[in-house]
Amino acid sequence: MPNEVSSINTTVSRRRYQREQAARAEAENLLEQKSRELFLANEKLSAYSSELEEAVRVRTEELEEALKQAELAGKAKSRFLATMSHEIRTPLGGMLGMIDLLEMDETDPEKKELLRLASTAGISLGRIVNDVLDFSKMEAGVFILERENVDIRALIESVCVLAGSNETTRHRNLKIEVTHDVPKIFFGDATRIRQVISNLVSNALRYSTEGPIHIRASASKHPKGCLLRVEVEDSGIGISDAAKLDLFKDFSQVSNSLTAAAQGTGLGLAICKRIIEGSGGAIGLISEVGVGSTFWFELPVETGEITNVASDTERRDQPNGNALDGKRVLIAEDNIVNQKLLLAYADRLNLVSDLAENGRVAVKMFDPKKYDLVLMDVAMPEMDGLEATQRIREKWGAFSYPPIIALTAHLMDAIEEEAKVVGIETILSKPIPFLELKFALEIALCGQTPSSDKQASLVAEGALGTNVQSASILDRMSDRSLSDIRELFTEEKLIQLAHKYVDDCSRRFERLETAFEEGDANTVKAEAHSIKGSSLMLGFNNIAEWAKLLEETPLGNGNPRDCVNNIRNELADLRTLA
Repeated sequence: MPNEVSSINTTVSRRRYQREQAARAEAENLLEQKSRELFLANEKLSAYSSELEEAVRVRTEELEEALKQAELAGKAKSRFLATMSHEIRTPLGGMLGMIDLLEMDETDPEKKELLRLASTAGISLGRIVNDVLDFSKMEAGVFILERENVDIRALIESVCVLAGSNETTRHRNLKIEVTHDVPKIFFGDATRIRQVISNLVSNALRYSTEGPIHIRASASKHPKGCLLRVEVEDSGIGISDAAKLDLFKDFSQVSNSLTAAAQGTGLGLAICKRIIEGSGGAIGLISEVGVGSTFWFELPVETGEITNVASDTERRDQPNGNALDGKRVLIAEDNIVNQKLLLAYADRLNLVSDLAENGRVAVKMFDPKKYDLVLMDVAMPEMDGLEATQRIREKWGAFSYPPIIALTAHLMDAIEEEAKVVGIETILSKPIPFLELKFALEIALCGQTPSSDKQASLVAEGALGTNVQSASILDRMSDRSLSDIRELFTEEKLIQLAHKYVDDCSRRFERLETAFEEGDANTVKAEAHSIKGSSLMLGFNNIAEWAKLLEETPLGNGNPRDCVNNIRNELADLRTLA
């Protein structure tokens, strides 16, 4: 019996051992299997990680390449716009300049009128070119907004004077309403704000036949300073809800019974929208068919005072007189037509001029002891004007330089920064009228505006039979401004407008002079800015320049007081003219 029990126990122990061995072997096999699976999973994960890293690297390279291509495309667009501007404005400038010269010498009234009409047509073409280039600049993303003092009251008034005084709109009533909370002066781009308001007023006049046009301006608080709101309301045909959806799109127009008489490119409102939204504002409309429309825009604007910059008159203090007689000028210009034009201008101004046909020749010819001023075209073969200016600075580093004025048919904002880098402060945009060039030369050479007598005699050069007894107030207006607005006014209405300007300017000057004596710099600045704006609009350039200098340096003796005296005397002189 004991042996049997022992045998049974041995058998049980053996079976248990065999089961344990089998279980251990199974566990080891399972562990080996799981380890292999884990190893393979890690291998696959590593492979996925490498693939992901490679994919990220490739995608990053693709994005960097796409960014480079986009930047190159943007630069190409900018170059294309600058080139197109140059290629269009260069021949246009030559044409207008030659017309200008012909008109100066022409004595036949009929031929003189034809030349004036040709000049007006050329200037109108220039405006169209500018509008198309503006739109193209916006498309290319190279549209730059300026920051300057804006007097919205004077700006709206000037828009209404021009918009509502021609043959077709003189019977219309343009009502201006500006609330007291609108600041007298704020920072913004006056040219672009004027462009928007002018477009809205023009549309209101074109798409309505009767009833008043209301131009309102108001302001409310805003973190930036204040929120300016401008509205233009008409009682015209109105706009349907369906038409509103496309109204601010490119090349879009409202189809209506007045469309034939009010055709346009369909870009006006699209440009307005981009200007306003580019300035951080919003634009829209409220309209009802058969009742009328109110177009509005809101613009956050900054208020405050701009730090005064030393003016040219503070840097130069030469006596008045024939400032340009005998001055030596180097003209760097490659275009044959413009060469003849600039040389003819120089001859009329009694300048001693030398011609360099490109920048490389200009660098060789230049000597600071030889020339009083350089007129430097920007786009020239072999060496452009900016590089030539830089080379001149490097070559004659020990000498003081005469003024260098850049002449360009490019987009102005495309070269402003580069011009500043090489030390060019003054840029004239082609086409350059004779008086504008003369004015710039007098400022550059003696830091002052042309005397009223000189400017009047210059304008009178082309006037048939002009004499002291028959002197007209129109003789004091610049040729360019006259050509711009003659098509809008009859001779009688233009004279009335000029005298209205003198009356308004005189009232503003009284306030300016009182503020000047009382030391009220803010009022002097505000009134000077208004006088400057209206004077530029009608071409009274000497008053405009004196007002500009007062705006920049409002108080003190010396130059500011001289400007006050000059404006007073000039206004008194204008009041004596018919």
